[in-house]
Amino acid sequence: MHKTTVLTLAVIAAIAGAADGQPGGAAPGQSPPQGIAALAPSPPDGTPGDPAAVARGTALYETTLNCAACHGATGRGGPGNAPDVTKSALAMQPDNGRALAAFLRAGRVDKGMPAIPGLTAAQAADLSAKLRSLGFAAAQGGQRGRGRGARPGWPAALTGQELSIVVGDPALGKTFFIGPIGQCSSCHSVVEGQPSAAANLAHIASKYPEPKTLQNMMLLNRDSGWSPRTGTDVTAMITYRDGRALKGYLSSVSDFKVVIRDDSGAETVVARADGEPRVVLTDRLQQHLDLLDKYSDNDIHNLTAYLVTLK
Repeated sequence: MHKTTVLTLAVIAAIAGAADGQPGGAAPGQSPPQGIAALAPSPPDGTPGDPAAVARGTALYETTLNCAACHGATGRGGPGNAPDVTKSALAMQPDNGRALAAFLRAGRVDKGMPAIPGLTAAQAADLSAKLRSLGFAAAQGGQRGRGRGARPGWPAALTGQELSIVVGDPALGKTFFIGPIGQCSSCHSVVEGQPSAAANLAHIASKYPEPKTLQNMMLLNRDSGWSPRTGTDVTAMITYRDGRALKGYLSSVSDFKVVIRDDSGAETVVARADGEPRVVLTDRLQQHLDLLDKYSDNDIHNLTAYLVTLK
């Protein structure tokens, strides 16, 4: 599934056929007839799927078909206005994936979703188990976690299961790390003792043994409440026309003044008028922030799998 994938809320003819006991579904390559929009009950009808089926479906959802790239890891929507599949009557049908298979094999090209004619009944059943597990999680608040035992939002089918986020290919992760997209190696060395412009990652997996922590480190983001005053990531170089220059950690900047501070926290306020003096900002995390628009779901999984090998 690509970034414009849309798993519509419309109930296709296959669902109607399932309801009245008649075989339904479009043949591969055929467009499904227009149905009636419907929302799934919350929690979904029926019982959660077998944990093994959910695990196989997770691999399909997050990696093979890459549904998560559009619909999000929790199925509740993602980039490109992809819908919340946990509310889709089609996706939540307790029919072992039969209606879902009919829809996916035909696709919805007009909505940006190509057909998957090679989807097998077994794959559809596993994917359905995964989607329904997301529906059960959403109904209970979506507070999922890793580990054993029941907890709010943890699907009953997964109770007692020890799940891991390490599902990627470490070789592909290394390629991303040193390649032209990630360019991680341009700042981070993975060789012990080797000089590194940014943190040396030679033993990062030993320092942070929890894979989720490693994954979060490469998904650095800043929420709406972030301010340069709270850290030392952003520096400001202030240059006057006569060549005088000041440099410090940025506290604030506007057309009227720039405020910088030194290592002790002491602030210097510099008045500005008509763009004078010139201010150039440097964010040491800019490359990480730029990657947020470039990462694919597979990139994240693969890079995580590589980082956990750096012990």
